[in-house]
Amino acid sequence: MGHQRLRICPLICLPSSVSRGMDCGALRMDWNLLQRYLEQMGSPKLFDRWPSTAWTRGHRRVFDRRNFTLGPPAKLLPGLGLVVLSMVLAACGPDSQTQRIQDPRPNVLFISVDTIRADHLSAYGYGRETSPFLSGLARDGVQVQAAYAPSATTGPTHASVFTAQPPMAHGVRKNGQPLPENEKTLAERLSEIGFETGAVVSSYVLSDRFGYGQGFDSFDDDFSKSKTPVGSTLWEGETIEERFYGRADDTTDRALRWLDERSDEAAPFFLFVHYYDPHDPYVPPENFTPPFAPGRKESLKLNRTIYLYDWLIAYTDQQIGRLLEGLDLAGLAEDTLVIVTGDHGEGLMTHGHMFHGVHVYEEAVKVPLILRWPGHLPQGLKVEGPFPLVELAPALLELIGDSPNGPLASAGSASRLLGRGESADEEIPIFLYRRHYADPKEGDGPTAPRGEKFGVRLGGWKLIVGPAEGTLELYGLVDDPLEQINLASEEPERVARLSALIDAWRLEHERNVIEPAPVLQQDRERLKALGYVE
Repeated sequence: MGHQRLRICPLICLPSSVSRGMDCGALRMDWNLLQRYLEQMGSPKLFDRWPSTAWTRGHRRVFDRRNFTLGPPAKLLPGLGLVVLSMVLAACGPDSQTQRIQDPRPNVLFISVDTIRADHLSAYGYGRETSPFLSGLARDGVQVQAAYAPSATTGPTHASVFTAQPPMAHGVRKNGQPLPENEKTLAERLSEIGFETGAVVSSYVLSDRFGYGQGFDSFDDDFSKSKTPVGSTLWEGETIEERFYGRADDTTDRALRWLDERSDEAAPFFLFVHYYDPHDPYVPPENFTPPFAPGRKESLKLNRTIYLYDWLIAYTDQQIGRLLEGLDLAGLAEDTLVIVTGDHGEGLMTHGHMFHGVHVYEEAVKVPLILRWPGHLPQGLKVEGPFPLVELAPALLELIGDSPNGPLASAGSASRLLGRGESADEEIPIFLYRRHYADPKEGDGPTAPRGEKFGVRLGGWKLIVGPAEGTLELYGLVDDPLEQINLASEEPERVARLSALIDAWRLEHERNVIEPAPVLQQDRERLKALGYVE
């Protein structure tokens, strides 16, 4: 009797006609024990060879143990095939591809870009071609014209996006404060409803030590191999002894690796990817040249800095394009909801500040927001907004068909996001928060920040209040989008109405300030070097 060719499910041999369409990953049986049992019963080795366990990866996972030669079957125990078959039928179910097709929920790829002003993207009308890939994404999906981060600081904004709560409610008011464990995050909710969750971050500020890994099956905050400066002067003479951030190409590599190696292809995935490059110190990569060249005006220091900032946006855009291409090559693009946004903008001296964190003007809190879900979201739709990022998680959950309780519950968020229905026409207040700053020291100058700052946008009007600084600013954004004309003294009734909204919001969400997580001295120096601690 000649040898038979069998297709092998993991740990069990079956004819291919039986095992085809089955996924035996749930079966937990020790192959060595089975082999020893057969030998004790007088049977020969079941296989002439047995390769090491490995998975090949591409568009879908395939087990290596396939089509091996079965030894002479004359001494095999009668009925063994039936025994094995019954075990397999009890343990095996539909294969991962079939299970994934049967699940109507999409994968979710959530991309956050640090320090990215919407008005410096060509996708939003900027003169330089800084974002050709994001422009293409917008053509294929939905682009929100006026999306607002809740703060101009990385930690508080991401905590708000993850929990659907303002900084005062979840307690992360500035970088270095931990996200409380009792706060339900978007990743935790998606994990509860069967998503495989992963994150790839590019800055120490979002590392797991501050609680941002809550709900993620895999949280990759290791960018130690990234080609970024080490020991270089990055901020006001301070040096970073270790890498404080990762480069976009390394971030994309790690994200693609996660997509390639995820453990459960039957489940939809949620992958959060954070890019950091547009953040100062504005050090461009050596292996990328932007599609625009500096002009004569770039001889001025400020213009040169803005050019470098735009360069890094273009580089990040290229790497986002590479990630999206990898998604497409893996056969996942059609079944994935892609979201791209930012955590805050950058001052670039528009209101006398070069960086971010000290104010809530438009350049600091107005960020891009682009979504694509083929066949489910319209193509080329531009939604005027405004839309607050604090509502993004509830809108996402609503789009995929989930209805959680608590802060992640949606109250028309998806309709507002897409500009549909009565919710889209309703004027909702969008609140803004600036972290607390200690009283200025002698020599800090008259514009040094002090205390907290609060803002609210309602319709076309925006009020900014700085109680400790004694400032009150009102801007009509329709006629004055750059916030140059303070109308507070001319519109006392409007100021009173908007101030009452801020007071009610603070009363609703105020909570005790959470103590910062313990930070090692070398970490404190790294945070100080980038302006994250006083």
